[in-house]
Amino acid sequence: MKAIIYLRTGFLLAVFSATYSATSLAAPDYANDQTKQVIEAMVTAHGGLEKWRAAPAISFDAIMHNNYHGKNELAWWVARETFDQQTKQVHQDWYMNDAEIAFDGTTVWSRNWQKANPPTAMLYFFYYFVNLPWLTQEDGVVLSAVNEFAWPGHGGKTYHEVKMTFKTKPTIGKSDLDYFVLYIDPATHLLAGYQYAVGNKALLKSLGQPPERELFGPLWRLITKHQTVDGLVFPAAFRTMPEADERIVGNHIITHVDVRTPLDPSKLIQPAGAKVDPEANR
Repeated sequence: MKAIIYLRTGFLLAVFSATYSATSLAAPDYANDQTKQVIEAMVTAHGGLEKWRAAPAISFDAIMHNNYHGKNELAWWVARETFDQQTKQVHQDWYMNDAEIAFDGTTVWSRNWQKANPPTAMLYFFYYFVNLPWLTQEDGVVLSAVNEFAWPGHGGKTYHEVKMTFKTKPTIGKSDLDYFVLYIDPATHLLAGYQYAVGNKALLKSLGQPPERELFGPLWRLITKHQTVDGLVFPAAFRTMPEADERIVGNHIITHVDVRTPLDPSKLIQPAGAKVDPEANR
């Protein structure tokens, strides 16, 4: 009798474990099978989801030239950004400005932050741009039916177009109204560009938007160069435009990508003079 009880208990535990594992894996909502095929082909072309999720942290230098900088303002936005893949903690070293931003898992703090953009809004701003193919696989992501888009100025070349939205706010500093429109090369399956719009209220206020406005954007991004790091394909250079083939308002490069080195927890300790960003900015 005891053996039967043990067998039943073991069976129930096995079923529970299998069910828990299946339901605990993050997964998006696809509009249909074609969307699933197109998006999964993109993720595979960028190195696969398993390898990306296995990275202890992802670090990179994000370098942007602001074409509309003030007369006495540094035109370059430069930061060494590190993201823990498990805890979602963040450290950013804005070394050209002798400034820092960090999220220790509870509090967002900054040191010597002089830019108008709130620190909380900047936490995952470039993380999404650099890791967008894999972030399509997160819980709460909704992926639309596939359309075909002929990018102006590309000689009639068409791309798969998929809109990426969110059921709920995906992470700190972002909003449930944020969205991306992905443009995927049908030949290479690589992400070639995207539109993006952001809804962080504190960011909109810092950009001088009226209080009734819910989103800033969309702006357009064209990825002009990719790079492969330990089998994962990241953007190396991209440009920002107000429309698909209009003037360039920002030039960006991503350098020194590292997917092996964990986030140093000592960097999350608030230094003297650090300021905590208000909860309202989340």
